[in-house]
Amino acid sequence: MSNIEEMLSLTLNNSTQDGVDFKSYDLSGISLKGISFIFSVFTETNFNQSELVEINFSQANLKNTPFKNAKIKNVNFTSSNLENADFEGATLINCIFKNAKLENSNFASAQIKGCQLRGCDLSRSNLSSSRIQNSDLSFARLMYTYAKSTEISGSRLNGINARGSDFGFSKISNTDLRGATLKYSDFNSCTFKGVKLSHAEMVGCELKDSFCKGIDMEEINLEGADLTYANLEEANLKNAFLLEANLHGANFSKANLKDAYLVDANISKALLKEAILENTILE
Repeated sequence: MSNIEEMLSLTLNNSTQDGVDFKSYDLSGISLKGISFIFSVFTETNFNQSELVEINFSQANLKNTPFKNAKIKNVNFTSSNLENADFEGATLINCIFKNAKLENSNFASAQIKGCQLRGCDLSRSNLSSSRIQNSDLSFARLMYTYAKSTEISGSRLNGINARGSDFGFSKISNTDLRGATLKYSDFNSCTFKGVKLSHAEMVGCELKDSFCKGIDMEEINLEGADLTYANLEEANLKNAFLLEANLHGANFSKANLKDAYLVDANISKALLKEAILENTILE
């Protein structure tokens, strides 16, 4: 049974509904604007197909709440509990998720534009086939996240912890990943353009067939990583640490490998034409 009429009546009389319990309400398809729900309870409430504009959900409980195919703009989710929330196919524009709990949430095929997710926890979430544009995820936790075929552009992911995550076949452009922890993550067949990866921790990462031409990877840690047939033309790998990395067939043409450490790395069939090898350790 729909609770839309009840909700519209309540909010028409009072746009402040802070601390109210709306658990398990059916609000599918509702259109709300300018309502405050600070500290309110929406666990398992249905917001599928809804239109939410300028809503304040800060510190609200939205655990297990579905927002499938919803249109969400200028909504404040700061410090809210969104564990297991479902945003599949949703459009999120200029939303704030700062320090929100988003573990095991679903953003598959979602459109995320201009959003603030700094410091939030997206561990074990699903970001597959989503599009993230001009958003700030710096210092967020994305451990063991499934993000295959994701498109990320113009965004900040510096300092994130995405250990063990799957970004296979993703396209990442003009994005800051400096100092990110990406240990044992899967970047096979990824395309990196205009990406900053300096000082990133990529121990044991899979980067087979990845396109990394011209990107900044200064002082990156790629110990034990697999870069089989990766394209690293003109990349900046100054002071990179590539101990025991698999570089079979990788293309380092015109790359900067000055002071890089490649001890026990597999460089069979690697292309090093015009690469800068000043003080490079290859033994």
